[in-house]
Amino acid sequence: MKISYWFLVVFFLMNASAYSQTNITVRLLDSLHQEPLMGAIVLVAGTNNGAFTDSLGKAQLTLTANTSVSLKTQFLGYTSKLILIQKPSADSLYTILLAATTDDLEEVIISSSRTNSRIEDIPTRIEILGQEEMKEENGIMPGKISSLLGDIAGIQLQQVSANTGNTLARMQGLNGRYTQLLQDGLPLYGGLSGGTSIMQIPPIDLKQIEIIKGSSSTLYGGDAIGGIINLISKDPSIEPTLTFTANQTSLYETNLNGYASRKYKKWGFTLFAGQTNQKVGDIDKDGLSDVPQVQSTVVHPKLVIYLAPKSTLTLNCNLLFDKRGGGRMAYFATPNDTLFHLINHIQRQSGDVKLVHAYSAKSSLTVKFSTCFVQQNLNTANYQFAAKQWMYYSEIAQLHTFKKNTLVYGINWNGSQLNKTSPMLESGFQYTNTIVGSFIQNTWKPTNKWIIEGGLRVDAQPNKRIFTLPRLCVLYKINSAFSIRANEGVGYKIPQLITNLNLETDLNKVGSFAALNPEIATGSNVDFNFHQKIGKKGILTLNQAFYFTQLKAPVVDSVGKTGLRYLYNAPAPINTQGFQTYVRYQYEELEVYLSYVYTNLTKKYDATHPTPVATPKHNLSSVVVAELSEHWKIGLEGSFIAGQLQQNYAPARNYSLFAMMVRYQVGKFIFVANVENLLDVRQSKFETIYDGTLNHPVYRTLYAPIEGRVFNVSLQYSLH
Repeated sequence: MKISYWFLVVFFLMNASAYSQTNITVRLLDSLHQEPLMGAIVLVAGTNNGAFTDSLGKAQLTLTANTSVSLKTQFLGYTSKLILIQKPSADSLYTILLAATTDDLEEVIISSSRTNSRIEDIPTRIEILGQEEMKEENGIMPGKISSLLGDIAGIQLQQVSANTGNTLARMQGLNGRYTQLLQDGLPLYGGLSGGTSIMQIPPIDLKQIEIIKGSSSTLYGGDAIGGIINLISKDPSIEPTLTFTANQTSLYETNLNGYASRKYKKWGFTLFAGQTNQKVGDIDKDGLSDVPQVQSTVVHPKLVIYLAPKSTLTLNCNLLFDKRGGGRMAYFATPNDTLFHLINHIQRQSGDVKLVHAYSAKSSLTVKFSTCFVQQNLNTANYQFAAKQWMYYSEIAQLHTFKKNTLVYGINWNGSQLNKTSPMLESGFQYTNTIVGSFIQNTWKPTNKWIIEGGLRVDAQPNKRIFTLPRLCVLYKINSAFSIRANEGVGYKIPQLITNLNLETDLNKVGSFAALNPEIATGSNVDFNFHQKIGKKGILTLNQAFYFTQLKAPVVDSVGKTGLRYLYNAPAPINTQGFQTYVRYQYEELEVYLSYVYTNLTKKYDATHPTPVATPKHNLSSVVVAELSEHWKIGLEGSFIAGQLQQNYAPARNYSLFAMMVRYQVGKFIFVANVENLLDVRQSKFETIYDGTLNHPVYRTLYAPIEGRVFNVSLQYSLH
């Protein structure tokens, strides 16, 4: 009887133990960097029993003791795992490593940083327009990337010519000549063709666009005071790719583009060819054109040779033939040199060679050389401008990756030469400039939370001046969702008359000039980033950035009593400061963007008019994109621009711009219908855009659109 009693007691105690509860801790880490993953979900498989991980990547779960259980993990951008835990014991800690995946979040590799790192691991603040944006823009504006860049918060596209449509990309409020435009890390755009280049670059030929705001001359040399726009071209694709795009706008612009790509075992190629034609147009019916006449041809072949598993040779060639002009509409009906007109011919031929050899998985050598030849002829009723410019750039760089450091160092030699071919030009327009530089950059990761990057460039003009350009960037990852970046850098620009004057309006008004000193800038950026999954299907991204740049000895101009224009270095600096707020929310096939940019630019040398004209203080933008079904997609876009000054320094009219896009895809065909400037906002509705007469117009500074509402329809066919 006693034996039966104790048997029952033990039996019930064992049963109670089997069904008692126990608490465990599960910690989720990134498998590559061992960083905690905050906001991930840990679930007991087949149940609703689960928890979110905290800032340390930990989640607390209550389980049945002495019972094996399967745990399932879910986190945006990482592969889900199913883990079997054998009879969990109380207060145990289980660590699970998750590997990143591209299924939910595309991994973006950045080349502008020179380390070819993931964007999450770069302390420099770099903004990316990826392949999806290029594809969308190809249906909206297939002939140019100007509209695409204009959608980026902090970049202002300012049209500086009503005749040719010449447009500059301004960053942080600074003049467009302080923005350095690169292709595949090579400075092929600038000088004579710098202003019109963004009007001639097709999006279908690009893999992505990388944007660095603020002084960045340490990375690529001079001209990067406002920032860098690096255009990354596509690489050959394993599957044969063939794409044709036809586009027509209400402004009588026609675009025909073709792109092909294929990668073989030993070599691969990409080939783009595009043609743009546009008729001249007078939107406000004042007798002068608002839409230029355009004939533009672009051809870009690219050949990649895989010399060995560790060596790649890339050969690039870019050919552009561009003619655009405007003026009196009567001139285009019956050409007569006595009528006001402005016709601009540009031919640009560029080529580059790039060799990359990997010694091992952690060390590589890069050798690259590029050359660019530009010929420009500008014909007006008042004068003619003709010049040729040759630009070149060469570089040898080494990359070494260690356990906690990535080291890049190298030397480069670059320069340009401009020769006038027009007898009326003064000798100051003709120059030869050579720069020899060396650079070193070290990216140090002392812990999983800190990444510190320091760089130094030394550029020298033979027998002239040496520029020392330090740079420091810091990234602190508070957790997997929240990070902080801080950047400090120095930039410089060697002035030339050709880049400081508007060739279309100022060339025949230049007075005597003295030698100009280099412009030097220091800039600082701080930004706070938050990226987190909200619920099961939502993704929230927040970015708050602040910046300050001081430009010393800026080259400015003044107009004398006789109307001649003089250039000189101002005795006091230009300061630009502001902040940018960016919010993005994605829920399944719905994406919503919202951004606000505040810019305060002050000319310290001008006590009477310290604020420049045509520089918005406030820019509020929003975008909503929804994929309604497998076939249909719509997009709405709006912006509000305020706080500008007119040419006479009176407050300019604030205005709003709206756009709408509808895309239909079936099989290999994509049809897009798009309208820009829905409200038909035009500066000519606020004021006349020129003074004087039709034969001798003096154009005012443009601060708003002049072409009005624009419709376009495009058809794309892709085979891959």
